[in-house]
Amino acid sequence: MTYLVTGGNGFIGSHVVRNLIKEGKRVIVYDLNPSPAPLQRLISAEELEKQVKIVHGDVTDYALLLKTLKENEVEKIIHLAAVMILEFNANPLLGVKTNLEGTAAVFEAARFLNIKKVVWASSGSVFGPEMMYKEEYIPNDAPQYPQNLYGAAKSFDEILANHYTARYGLDITALRFVMVYGAGQTNGRTAAIMKQMVYNPALGKPGRVPAAADNVLGWTYVDDAARAVVMAAKASNLKTKAFSVMGKIHTVKEVADAVLNLLPKAKIDLMPLEKSASHTIMTCKYDTSRIEEELGFYPEWDMERGIKATINNVRQENGLSEMV
Repeated sequence: MTYLVTGGNGFIGSHVVRNLIKEGKRVIVYDLNPSPAPLQRLISAEELEKQVKIVHGDVTDYALLLKTLKENEVEKIIHLAAVMILEFNANPLLGVKTNLEGTAAVFEAARFLNIKKVVWASSGSVFGPEMMYKEEYIPNDAPQYPQNLYGAAKSFDEILANHYTARYGLDITALRFVMVYGAGQTNGRTAAIMKQMVYNPALGKPGRVPAAADNVLGWTYVDDAARAVVMAAKASNLKTKAFSVMGKIHTVKEVADAVLNLLPKAKIDLMPLEKSASHTIMTCKYDTSRIEEELGFYPEWDMERGIKATINNVRQENGLSEMV
């Protein structure tokens, strides 16, 4: 079976490609970055040569997307290409073009070529702050009150997916990711936090975390996120069309403490809420019972294991020996 993964050279995408390769699938990586380097971190040269084809493509280029899908006889699409929240806020034109027009192009190409299964990355940002909900854990089907452009675009994309499902019979599944972390992360709000709280300490540098110590967040290790994507791609006609995906819940301080437990000499400066450069980071807990019941997905990585793996991977990527 052949999969096309948009953003397959990205943070989550490269891990998804690795998982598909391990299952013997053929993968077309459709990405603006044609370099094999991100995949070489995770996949052997032999696997890369035999099972992966990299296409330098933009999801907004409908003609090229259609040509790539048709020529490679793609049977399933995993759509992960997106402009992340910080870049979206800084460049709304690029964000709208990629996250709205690009997603519409993927759905339309799937409809035109009769590719029934599409899995794509939505976001917990579609929801509003916790004070807008009566439940402690925001329900999977709760009303959406996005507080930024990125969340609003993802919310619209969920409506768009429902349109293609209802009108054209596509089998589309969205996964709303929350704080996905790990080594190799370069873009987005989580990356900014992880660089200061984990990457810098792993390399012996001090970290000044741009998030309040008492923010409570659901942290999802990248391997869990990638596993959820592949599980969703293999499932057919799930009752729920968009699932909240969340790992273990911790405050920012608890995550920093996990780093300090492994790297006692590390220096990590956490800011109080009123001084946080990212005070708009929402404290949210999401109800994940839907994905547990329908897909059988549960996070396997706890914080200590995830942080340890991240530290060691960051060091290896920088030519250093494992530390913990």
